[in-house]
Amino acid sequence: MKNKKIDRKTRRKKAKNNLILCIILLLILVFLAPRFFSFARYVYNMSYEHYLAAKDFYFTSDKLSLEHTEYEVTNNWSGAETYQVIVNMSSKRNDLATTEADITYSVTYTCSDNITCTLDKSTSTIVGTGNNGVNEDAFTVNINPANGTALSDGERALVDITATSTSPYTQTISGKLVFEVGTADISYEIIDEPGSPYLTLNIINSTSTSTNVTLAYNPQVVLLDMTSRFYLNPQTTYTTQTLDTFLYINTITSPVAALSTTSVKFFKTNSANNYSYLAGSQGTPVITLTY
Repeated sequence: MKNKKIDRKTRRKKAKNNLILCIILLLILVFLAPRFFSFARYVYNMSYEHYLAAKDFYFTSDKLSLEHTEYEVTNNWSGAETYQVIVNMSSKRNDLATTEADITYSVTYTCSDNITCTLDKSTSTIVGTGNNGVNEDAFTVNINPANGTALSDGERALVDITATSTSPYTQTISGKLVFEVGTADISYEIIDEPGSPYLTLNIINSTSTSTNVTLAYNPQVVLLDMTSRFYLNPQTTYTTQTLDTFLYINTITSPVAALSTTSVKFFKTNSANNYSYLAGSQGTPVITLTY
């Protein structure tokens, strides 16, 4: 009898220890599961992206990504008028890696309670090289203060955007636009990364008037994309300089509409360099802006 009692106590103790161990393992799983699934999702996204790249399928954006990019808009929106931001879409990794097929895609969005927002289009097509396209497209996000009440200085507003390709393959990229109310002004930023053959300069005009903006640069370092709307605007003027008997534009002036963002592409003579810059940052930008 005594041995049986000891066996029962031993079994109870083991059961209790097993229960404690299960609880500990459960707590560890609860803590680690979100990280595990986030990592698993990241691995899946990367694997799928490599699969699509093998099919010469590229679906990218300057403000959206597989990792849900957070994109901060310079704090020069007055918080009272309509404000526009252009989201550029692309179907190429660089000038040598492009998608031949047209990519159709749809866009959805949500915005914070202190603003209302609209898109100029919810579906579109990036025309590929197979149809003589340039592998680029864009849509515009328009934001307004909610209920006609101006936002306070320093107040933030958010727009979450998701773009999903529907043909020839499915892929989803997304991002969050973060707006902070500040003083109405004109500012700019240069978006770039090492290895990219080009950079994008975004000009943000948060004033209520159209303004002529001048860009100056060294054509031995960067070259203007002469298919851009900034260059093709009939009111555009420019100056040139001679290099090896050829004329190259080195300054260009063009109007930027009120309460809007204009994107201008420049090709880099050395793709290894990174010319990223935010107005007001330290250092000298590869392109200067005056107005």
